[in-house]
Amino acid sequence: MLFVDKPVAAFWHQHQALRPLFQAAAAPSLLALPAAGLILLAALARRMRGQALPDRLWLTIAIATLAATSAKDELKWIFGRAWPGSWLKYGIYGFHPFIESTLYGAFPSGHTSYAAAPLGVLWILHPRWRLAVAALVLLVMAGLVLADYHFVSDVLGGLLTGGFCAWAAVRLMEPRRG
Repeated sequence: MLFVDKPVAAFWHQHQALRPLFQAAAAPSLLALPAAGLILLAALARRMRGQALPDRLWLTIAIATLAATSAKDELKWIFGRAWPGSWLKYGIYGFHPFIESTLYGAFPSGHTSYAAAPLGVLWILHPRWRLAVAALVLLVMAGLVLADYHFVSDVLGGLLTGGFCAWAAVRLMEPRRG
């Protein structure tokens, strides 16, 4: 935060020519939440028809994504982190806990949380996919920082939020032993 956030944000704010490309890099994260909702609706429909639930992997992904969504919403309010745009336009920087304003809410990055939660489940349960998972999460994180939507520390916070929710969902959905 002390040495990276401001210089990176200031640099990319001055270099906006590639912003549409960076925005596109961050966009896949927006698919996670609707996909999680559809997975749960499909599971409910199957259950109501007396059929078996979908594969445990899909349910774990949905649970992780929905947990990350809830967690990041509460954490944004608790931390009250100013956005790069709030800093660049109004000079507002840092954390302002429990403030309700559109000038705050950058930490943790919700888009990164959305990406890290479902992909974190894949990271844990399917190690052979780790390179692809890491590439996708890093693409989203880079897009958010380079499009000047988030500070570097915001996307790292989103990575931790989504990663923790992935781990918790995997633990929750583990088959019972003994």
